[in-house]
Amino acid sequence: MIRRGIFVFFLLSLVSWAQVILHPGDNVPKIVSSKPPGTTFIFAPGTYRLATLGSINPLSGDIFRGQDSCAPPATSCQAIISGSIPIGSLAVKDPVTGYYKVTGQTQQNPAGQPAWCLAGWEGCYHAEDLFFDRVPFQHLECTAITSCTIAAGQWWFDYAGHIIYMRDDPSGHVVETSVLPNAFGGSANNVTISQLTIEEFSNSQTVAAIATQRFANAPTQETNWLIENCEIMLNHWMGIQVEFHMRILNNYVHNNGGEGLGGGFGSAALVQSNSGIVIQGNTINNNNYARFNPGHSGGGVKFGGVTGAILRGNTISGNLGEAIHFDDKSNGGFVDGNVITNNTDQSALIDEISFGPSVWRNNIILGNGRSTLTSGPHFAMLSQASSGVEAYCNVIEIPNYPKTHGWLIGASNRGNNNYPPYQYLISTGNYFHHNTVIWDSGATGKVGFSHNDPNQSTFFSDNPPPDYNTYHAPRSGDANFIYDNDNSRSNRGKSFGSYRASGADVHGTVDTNYTGGYPKVSITSPSDHSSVDNPVTVMATASDASGINKVEFYVDWNLQATIKDPPYDFNWTNGTSGSHTVAAMAYSKAGIRACYAVTLTEP
Repeated sequence: MIRRGIFVFFLLSLVSWAQVILHPGDNVPKIVSSKPPGTTFIFAPGTYRLATLGSINPLSGDIFRGQDSCAPPATSCQAIISGSIPIGSLAVKDPVTGYYKVTGQTQQNPAGQPAWCLAGWEGCYHAEDLFFDRVPFQHLECTAITSCTIAAGQWWFDYAGHIIYMRDDPSGHVVETSVLPNAFGGSANNVTISQLTIEEFSNSQTVAAIATQRFANAPTQETNWLIENCEIMLNHWMGIQVEFHMRILNNYVHNNGGEGLGGGFGSAALVQSNSGIVIQGNTINNNNYARFNPGHSGGGVKFGGVTGAILRGNTISGNLGEAIHFDDKSNGGFVDGNVITNNTDQSALIDEISFGPSVWRNNIILGNGRSTLTSGPHFAMLSQASSGVEAYCNVIEIPNYPKTHGWLIGASNRGNNNYPPYQYLISTGNYFHHNTVIWDSGATGKVGFSHNDPNQSTFFSDNPPPDYNTYHAPRSGDANFIYDNDNSRSNRGKSFGSYRASGADVHGTVDTNYTGGYPKVSITSPSDHSSVDNPVTVMATASDASGINKVEFYVDWNLQATIKDPPYDFNWTNGTSGSHTVAAMAYSKAGIRACYAVTLTEP
């Protein structure tokens, strides 16, 4: 009996050792470092200020989870990990300047480059922020307090004198300044972070609130992290630094100072390795409050030198900058079923100086590209000096904004790849087909091929001509299309008839049904990337305010069946071994069509 009691006590000790309950005020970094790898840390509700304690450096296999369940943005996470300190009570009014000031502020994290900032926001490259009631103020760039005019909603940090200045009266407000650059970092692998709010960290490029760029150590450090059901906000540059085999699922990433999330790897071997990144089910909204240049460091998601990243089922909206941007020798991406709306001052979905094969499909891309602080041009979908993008079953709106366009495949002189085999960066193998493009009233944006590279005389033969796209415009005869199909590089706008005569969209159509929206269609079974045996029933749903006229089913873009009335089910009986694209094409009674595709494999 005594031995049995000792054994039970030992087991209970192991259970309590493997799970640690944390409370606000605990020295979390110290507690984490004192426990063995694989410990689960449960955060009770409240605010955990790490600024004076340091970042949390997990050990491999550690789990960090909020005690209360949450599903942001619908429900907030009540355990809050903060990189800021409250300073409102320390502020006094300076009798000389008339501003409120807080002395003794010695924090000064590494800054970025002034050139990254938009005009009028020259202080954006400093990592520190000031928050009034969780609203970030504009960080000014001044040489001295005597030359600094601080308006309401602005602040200046005298780094040499360790003084923060602000015009707004802090009385009755929660005033905080960010101090610590990173919440979770280090070299550990297989880490899980869930059901937490992570906010107000003072980071600049290569450091995010979650994770820090590992460069040459990327395949062995910070790998296989899972970040899910978290709210990540108000961090100066980036919310999440995406690393190898990181899964980012169902988070709310919003109102960060630059990018919501992104990443990249810095060597030829890493660029060509499958990064295993999955970004799915997230809401990524309203990032870039610090006003970084949207073409450089601001927006929703931006990669440099990643391979095989998957972005699926995300809602990406209202960012100052791109929604999704593959840049700087990225290799292949799968962008599927995302809703991309109202992102400004940059193209929405971009492949730039990168390589395929990439698939962009089933995305809804609406209202993007408005210029608020930049001049354009901007595109809904853009493959620029890149190769191997196949885009299909996307719905694209061209809004009535100046210099705002639909899809474009572009060639320009971007030099050579700086990794082996050091090839010249040409545009090749890009194929846009079976997309739905709708112009708003008054919109004049264009779609097509833009040839601006004197070194690529074979641009038009290097890329399959676009085809099977449907276009809906207020006036079908407008010069909304670009396709020279020669080496003139004139890129003049032309009518659809001339566009088609040049060899583009020979099976495409144009009409003036531009006000009827678009049908919603989805394949509900089998699931994407399933292995199936023939015969198999492919089931789809379709709806439209005007009603559905018919649903067509295609296998590898060969018509297999036409269904007039629900249920929209297709019995696929003639499958062959291998991978197949199966698509459902819905036609609304308003005269608009849209499609949805999955990949199914026959053994």
